[in-house]
Amino acid sequence: MKGAPLRAVDHVLPAAASAAAIAVIGASAWALGTPWLFPSLGPTLAIQTELPDSVDAMPWNVVVGHAIGATVGIAAVWLTGAVHEPAINVSHSVSGARLAAAVIAMLASMALQSFARAEHPPAQATTLLIALGALDADLRGAFVLTAGVVQVAILGEAVRRVRLRYRS
Repeated sequence: MKGAPLRAVDHVLPAAASAAAIAVIGASAWALGTPWLFPSLGPTLAIQTELPDSVDAMPWNVVVGHAIGATVGIAAVWLTGAVHEPAINVSHSVSGARLAAAVIAMLASMALQSFARAEHPPAQATTLLIALGALDADLRGAFVLTAGVVQVAILGEAVRRVRLRYRS
């Protein structure tokens, strides 16, 4: 009900559900020795659990938004030659190629998400993680991203539906 004071569960459920989803994704990543847990999943879960009515929280936006972000991030890294540059978290500096990849990736990601009606702000973090080298711009990196995004989409959607039903 709009305008009603928030109940304790409205404060606790998003945080607890997001933490549980991160625990599931992290545990599966740990068990399989893969880095399926990456920073842009946190804001995705926050949107899904805190703003379940938001278009940005819808499965289409989550999956397609991250897919676009990842695809243009990978393309920008290869297009600019940044794939041959060290990641900024290793070199502690931004090369010209990494900067160009970041700019191209942000422009393309946001524009393509808008055209696809798949806006999802956390996907811009995904595109920057790739452009700046924190996530690999190769087939393995694409698999890691896909696995993480699919898991967060499924777990986050389950919580989003519970929140919508509970608030109705």
